[in-house]
Amino acid sequence: MEEKLKSRDLISIQRRWYSSETLDSVYYKVPVKRRSKFGKIMDNCFCSRARVWKVLTTLLPVIKFIKKYKTQNILGDFLSGLTASFLHLPQGLGFGILAGLQPINGLYTTFFPVLIYMLFGTSPHVSFGSNAVMALLTQTVAQREADRYLDSNKLHIISTMNYSDESAGNNSSRYLQNDLEDIKVGAAMTASLLTGLILAGLGICRLGLLTRYMSVSFIGGFTTAAAIHIASSQVPKMLGISVSPHSGAGKLVKMYIELFSKIKLTIISELVIAIITMILLLTVKILINERYKDRIKIPIPIDFIVVVIGTIVSYFGKFREKFDVKIVGAIPTGFPMPKVPSLYTASTMIMDCVVMAILSLAMTISLAKLTAKKHGITIDDNQELIAYGISNIGSSFFSCFPQATAPPRTMVLSNMGAKSTLNAIPTGIIILLIILWIGTLFESLPVAILAAMIIVAMKNLLMQFGDIPRLWRINKFDCIIWLITCSVSVLVDLDYGLMAGIGFSILSIVIQNQMASGKIIGYSDREDIFVDSKNRVHVIEISSIKIFQYQAPLHFANADNFRKILYSQVADAIKLKKSNEKDEIVKVENKEITEKGHILGENVRHIILDFQMISNVDFSGINVLTQILKEYKAVDIEIYIVKCSSKILETLRAADFFEIFPKENMLYDLADAVYLINSTKATDKNVNTEKTFEDTKL
Repeated sequence: MEEKLKSRDLISIQRRWYSSETLDSVYYKVPVKRRSKFGKIMDNCFCSRARVWKVLTTLLPVIKFIKKYKTQNILGDFLSGLTASFLHLPQGLGFGILAGLQPINGLYTTFFPVLIYMLFGTSPHVSFGSNAVMALLTQTVAQREADRYLDSNKLHIISTMNYSDESAGNNSSRYLQNDLEDIKVGAAMTASLLTGLILAGLGICRLGLLTRYMSVSFIGGFTTAAAIHIASSQVPKMLGISVSPHSGAGKLVKMYIELFSKIKLTIISELVIAIITMILLLTVKILINERYKDRIKIPIPIDFIVVVIGTIVSYFGKFREKFDVKIVGAIPTGFPMPKVPSLYTASTMIMDCVVMAILSLAMTISLAKLTAKKHGITIDDNQELIAYGISNIGSSFFSCFPQATAPPRTMVLSNMGAKSTLNAIPTGIIILLIILWIGTLFESLPVAILAAMIIVAMKNLLMQFGDIPRLWRINKFDCIIWLITCSVSVLVDLDYGLMAGIGFSILSIVIQNQMASGKIIGYSDREDIFVDSKNRVHVIEISSIKIFQYQAPLHFANADNFRKILYSQVADAIKLKKSNEKDEIVKVENKEITEKGHILGENVRHIILDFQMISNVDFSGINVLTQILKEYKAVDIEIYIVKCSSKILETLRAADFFEIFPKENMLYDLADAVYLINSTKATDKNVNTEKTFEDTKL
């Protein structure tokens, strides 16, 4: 049963009708006095206290944090920073090993970037430092450089290994191992430097807007694949099996083939340790920290607790001697002497560093924006890029590998209400103590515990598989981007997955433009409103008038598609012209059709093109519009255009479009176009001109 509109639901709008030209004449734009480029430069060069302060606080946001700091924020920053440090320790040790380096390199990578970001970053919740994805990519680069060194010195190495003096041979083997470690660390330092230069360069060039073009589906698919790679790299360590390093396309598949071929070599003690660790971590994280996160102020630092307990039990239980359990081993104390990274191998790893820079940016900025939105604060995209870049550059001199934030640490800072980047101070103090004195106490920590912790840390990323059904329902192209990015990254390699994901993202935009649709707009028989007429009740089409709306930009890639859809849904000017020439039109149920049954236009005499959804028109689009005008004019169909943006109007004027298109036919709104058409009272006997726009009202 139809409900009648109540008077309180009605609105009344009164205005004159407008063409685009008359609208601009009434609501004209006030000319703005533009300063010359020299004047703008001089303005920027003018020094004042306010300008100096603005520049200084932009480059060093920590100054602004300190100036506005409130004493009541001290406790929140201290507790959040302290809790984050409990995650930095196990993640630093584990990610250092994951990067193919020593655990101490992971600790360095948790120390220097945290302090540098504190000075230059704008997000209180970003915990910049070691990251599993960056560690995995570093391992690829470092291992490739080590393999290149082995290949170039193969003859010398073989002759050394075959040396008759056993002690000399052992020394040579030890020297070789040290050389390989130095090469890997050097490669990691170079990667950190190059990654930082790329990120800082993007920030200086004010290209923070690039983050807007990284779709959620692309990042989700890639990080899920990276989580699979990371978790897979730890499976052999959980089983106590040594596998050869694999690189290139299909390396993950090759690793699993080798792993299953050696499955009989599994060390049961390491597997048991890993399983117990995973059960403890998942139990506390899911059943306590996540379930009661609103009740407990500080989440239980179960990672830190497991590391401490595991080390103590392993040391006093003599796991290495009795059960052949692999342990972390010697952790040197103190800091390395700063050293300039070598750029000798920069050309071979530049593409890897571009990938690292993109991922560091994508993962960190997405979390920074997420937490900023949650807490109602703003971050500066370009300054964030500079902060990421300087953190990578500065830490590259101290044996660090490329960095990004880690989701668990960022969420801890967010949930505990960190108010400024000064929360890095307690974090830095704890890590400093670990590097100088406490680190050696963890030498007995079983590697299997770290492996299990890294796998558990991938839990949230791996759970992104659950997003696939929702993505499919929302946008099938997004879902396909996710699947392609993830599958190629897993089955081939991460860099190939990155290229495939970006490539298909661009291709999907082209495809969606090609598949752009148009719709016929109708008029309500109950009130003054225009809506699409497909499958709607109370919507009619005004006699002799067709309103067509195209839902995409009108450019070279889809201009022909626009014409094709217009002709198929409204009226085919070409077929109308041919039929008129051959006099083959017959009447069937008051519709003009050809002898072959094609509907020609249903007595259409006026077509209104609704440009509301068209954001851009290029030269090809204008050419197609010109062609359409000529073809419809040949069959006595008048064209009107409404809802043109100022940008499109300027483009049309620049292209001399109004030399062939009447300015009075460029209308402000649909109501203006319908009013103008009905006011002309066309005399065509096939068109009912008695029914005006006002007659269609309730």
